[in-house]
Amino acid sequence: MVRIKHRYLLFNILYPSAPSSNSSTSNTSTPVAPLPSLPPYISIHRASPGHLNAHHLLSALRHNISNIFGEHGLGVTQSSLKVIYFSPATSTCILRCPRAHFRLVWASLSFMDSLPGKVYNEPRTRCVIQVVRVSGTIRKSEEELLRRARRDVVRAKLDGVSEETALLDDLVGGAGIGMSKKSKGKDRAIESLHCNVGEDGIEDFDEEEEGELSDTDD
Repeated sequence: MVRIKHRYLLFNILYPSAPSSNSSTSNTSTPVAPLPSLPPYISIHRASPGHLNAHHLLSALRHNISNIFGEHGLGVTQSSLKVIYFSPATSTCILRCPRAHFRLVWASLSFMDSLPGKVYNEPRTRCVIQVVRVSGTIRKSEEELLRRARRDVVRAKLDGVSEETALLDDLVGGAGIGMSKKSKGKDRAIESLHCNVGEDGIEDFDEEEEGELSDTDD
């Protein structure tokens, strides 16, 4: 018996434009801007529309594969395509796809620029699909998902600390001993965070895992 081999794509659904309250407003209306209190990397990571679920997402992907790669692309991928995990609150997803054609699925995700509306005639939602990791196992994808979630929390907290530190520096002139200690600690945390970001990669399967996945059982 030959074992079926898969790859698991972890991706984010980004929404660069802020949602408008009325899509049919006139041209004189002022566009809705992102909340100024939120950093850009948080404002684009907002929740997905309420009607979007794993079924709609998979259907949109299959339609996009068919449009780009034709019936052949759809035929070699659709039997293995499956949404393993989808969170509308964080707009993150883990998708299973065939190992031999995972780059085809990856390309189709990258070319997706909108998501379907709740009904057929409803306007589509503009988006950007960002594939952040390709793994050989579900466990590796879940670990990467948790690692990135923790990193984003730390990054948001560090941005808040940075603003408070700048405000206190203006008030006390930067002469406080306690402030210097906090600043050094913050600088070390920021340096560590940047090192972690620099080490990020896309493909997360090593030679041992690749060899294990390529084994076949008679």
